[in-house]
Amino acid sequence: MNAVISAIIVMLFGIFSFWLLQNLESAQVASRVAAPHEPDYFIEDMVRRTTNGDGELHNILRAELVEHFPDDDSTELASPHLEIYNGEVEPWHVVAERGWVSSGNDVVLLQGDVEIWRLGLSGQRIYEVITSELRVLPKEQYAETDNPTIIVGPATVTHAIGMRANFAHSRLELVQRVRSKYEIKPQI
Repeated sequence: MNAVISAIIVMLFGIFSFWLLQNLESAQVASRVAAPHEPDYFIEDMVRRTTNGDGELHNILRAELVEHFPDDDSTELASPHLEIYNGEVEPWHVVAERGWVSSGNDVVLLQGDVEIWRLGLSGQRIYEVITSELRVLPKEQYAETDNPTIIVGPATVTHAIGMRANFAHSRLELVQRVRSKYEIKPQI
């Protein structure tokens, strides 16, 4: 009879050990998989200057609020304003409602209403581009969107679907369905 009781106790101990091991493994997997997407730090009124290899100013990024997320090393921006310098007197300005920056700062996704402009020597905007959901590659001074785009120039208004901007060479390429309206202002 002692042998039967001992066998039952060993069997119950084995079942309990198996159950405990399964629960511990499940808890470890759940803690690894369900890492929260929560910021580990934030910065208010951030200004970040980036220079090229020669120490010349490459771009300036401003944001009202910056939140860094350690789970994917991404950064979210509130009201980002990017100034892109390409050797010209005036930089290109790119502003948006929100932004997301990838790990390594290689890709910036600007979301919501996006405006791009450049000022002339008189301090007024020469060109203004209005679009949404812009993908920017800051190191290459390049941006693109597949969304509707409006370009307002000194005497033109142009509508298109999709746009590519090469800020390094001050070029804008409209992708498809391009329509322009020219306005000739009378000389007084």
